[in-house]
Amino acid sequence: MQCEAENNHVLVVVRAQMMHPEPTMKRAGGPTNAVDRLSALPDELLHVILSFLPAPLVVQTSLLSRRWRRLWRSTPLIKIHEQEFVISSKIRTNTLEERWAKFEDFATNLLLFHDNTSALGEFRLCCRVHNWRHVDRWIRRGIEYCPSVLQIRLVGYVLGFKLPPMVESNFCCLKRLHLEHIILNSHFTGSLCSACPVLEDMNLDCCEFCDNCPQGIISPKLNKLVMDLCLNNTLYPLVITAPSLTYLYISFQYFRVGILLCKMDSLVKAEISVSETEISEETQRNLLGSLCNVTSLELTGFEAEVMLNDNSKEFPVFHNLQTLVLRSCFLNEYELTDKLEALGSFLQNAPCLEKFSLQYCMFYSFSDSDWEIERKNITLPRHDGKILHCQKLKLIEVIYDHDHDHQLIELVWSLGRRLPDANIKLNKIDRFHP
Repeated sequence: MQCEAENNHVLVVVRAQMMHPEPTMKRAGGPTNAVDRLSALPDELLHVILSFLPAPLVVQTSLLSRRWRRLWRSTPLIKIHEQEFVISSKIRTNTLEERWAKFEDFATNLLLFHDNTSALGEFRLCCRVHNWRHVDRWIRRGIEYCPSVLQIRLVGYVLGFKLPPMVESNFCCLKRLHLEHIILNSHFTGSLCSACPVLEDMNLDCCEFCDNCPQGIISPKLNKLVMDLCLNNTLYPLVITAPSLTYLYISFQYFRVGILLCKMDSLVKAEISVSETEISEETQRNLLGSLCNVTSLELTGFEAEVMLNDNSKEFPVFHNLQTLVLRSCFLNEYELTDKLEALGSFLQNAPCLEKFSLQYCMFYSFSDSDWEIERKNITLPRHDGKILHCQKLKLIEVIYDHDHDHQLIELVWSLGRRLPDANIKLNKIDRFHP
C-alpha cells in the first residue's frame, strides 16, 4: 500500500510538471527557480515511473525539459491500447474513422521512433482489428524488439488473424506470452520449443488451433499454462508436453478429439473445466489420469460416468492430492446413490486428501421455477453404501444456492454416513449474484 501511494504521488508530480514544463519564471521579489528533484533521478527509476502512465502521456513528457526529451524512447515498456483514444464499437462510423486514424498515427510513430539498441522488457497491444495491415505491422515491429513479455489482445470478434512467423532471434528472451483471439497454426506450435527456450508463462484466450496436422505445445521451461475457451477443429488431439509445468488451467470451448497431457510430473495445481462442451468420457478419463501428481485439483462439469469404474484399479491414484474442488459436477440423471458411488471411487484413490469442496454439484437448483414443487416430507434413503476410509480428510464443504425438493439434506446425510470422520460445512452462495 505504501509503495502504491508513493507511485501515485510521483504520477501527480509528473502531471503537474507537464502542465508547467519549464519552471523558469520568477515571482517579483521572490526566490530563484524551484529545484527539479524528479529530473535528478536516474533513468532506470524514471522508466519505472513512466510505466504507470498511458502511452500518449509518456510521449508528452518530452515537453518537460531537455532531460526528458528523449527519455520516452528508451522505456523498457511499450503499451498500445485503443481505450486511450476512446475507440469502441458503440461510436458512430465517422467518429470511429477519425479516432482510429489518430490511434494509427500514434502507434506507428511510437514504434518507429523507439530506441532499439537494447532488448525490450514488455510489449503490450490491445485493440480491435480495424485495419489488418497496420495491426500486423505493429505486432511484427514489437516482436523485433525481442521483448521478455509479449501481450497481444485483439478486442471483439476477430476472424482469421494469425500470429506472424516466430523467428528464433526475436523470441530468445521471451518469458511471458499472452495471446487473445489469435489463430495458431502448425508453425507456431512447431516453433514454440526452439524459438522460446526460456518461456515460463503462457496464456491463450479464445485462440484457435488450425491446420489439419498433429500439433503440440512443447516447452521445457514452461511453468504456468492457461488455455481459456480455446478451439481445436483439427482431426488430431493437442499434445501438451511440459515437464516443468506447476500450474495448469484449461477451459474447453471446442476440441474435436481432445487434449493429451504428457510429462506432467512437476504439476502442483490443475483446474479443468469441461462444462457445456462435447468432450468425450474417454478424454475426461485420460485427463484425470494425467493429473495424478497434483496436490490441488479443481474440476468443473465432470460427470459421474467418468468416475464410475467396476474395477477400481483402472482409476488413477492421486498420491499427493490434498485439496479437491468439484464445481457443477455429477449433474446427469443418475440416482444420488450412483453419484455417491462415483464420488467414492475418486475419494478412495486420494489417500492424502484433507479438504473436499462440492460446489453446486449432484443436483440442479432453480430459484424461480414455477413448476418445481418442494416436498413437505423428507424421506431419507436406506444407507447401504460402504463407509469411505479417508483418514486425513477433515473438512467437507458443500456450497449451494438453493435446496429444492430437500435434495441437499439427502446429500449431506449420505455424505455424513459414508465419511463419518469428516466435518461438513454448508455455505449458501448465490452463484449468479455475487
